[in-house]
Amino acid sequence: MGMHEEFVSSPRLDNLASSFAALDALIKQSKVDASKRDNSEVDMILLFDHEEVGSTSAQGADSNIAKETTHRISEALGAKSQEDHFRAIRKSLVISADMAHAVHPNFIGKHQAQHHPHIHQGIVIKINANQRYATDSVTQSILKVLADRAGVPIQEFIVRNDSLCGSTIGPIIAAQAGIKTIDIGAPMLGMHSIRETCGTLDLLYYERLFAVLFTDYTELTENLLAEF
Repeated sequence: MGMHEEFVSSPRLDNLASSFAALDALIKQSKVDASKRDNSEVDMILLFDHEEVGSTSAQGADSNIAKETTHRISEALGAKSQEDHFRAIRKSLVISADMAHAVHPNFIGKHQAQHHPHIHQGIVIKINANQRYATDSVTQSILKVLADRAGVPIQEFIVRNDSLCGSTIGPIIAAQAGIKTIDIGAPMLGMHSIRETCGTLDLLYYERLFAVLFTDYTELTENLLAEF
């Protein structure tokens, strides 16, 4: 919709938009010439049920699935000991991708003045000191470098101190799987309404960001470790 068809209006964009962009990036990267890729890494996406009702289920994020799946992958790839698995986990990164609240022109006061995510202006990093979002200084730095490589603009969002902060599955995954995690989202209006609205350009940014994670993350983190 829109004068230039610049918006997507649909039910359940939260969180099918993130799922679509991640799956699209994974499929595209699987077709990249293997000689151009670092085969020491495993690219994954995890799509969970029951996020909106607490994630506590056999197949929700607050289950054993992430930990069990990574253990099985390590064994299948010939990890010689648990130590090998734990080292791989500590080198890994989870991007917890949920949608984000864009500033509404009729309710600007609901956002902090310095934190106004706008549609078509890039992917949002979500930050909360109480760990309602899992973002920290390390994961934020890594994501910003990846975004810069992908040409993806970044916005930052912190909930007003006098407002309640929602959460995501990011902190749950970080605690259950022990993997460093960052919470991000594409900005949208009307979250949880029958017609949610996001920007077509932000969906493109989303896919580009996931794609550069799959291609550049290992090389980037190895260089960072070498510098320190």
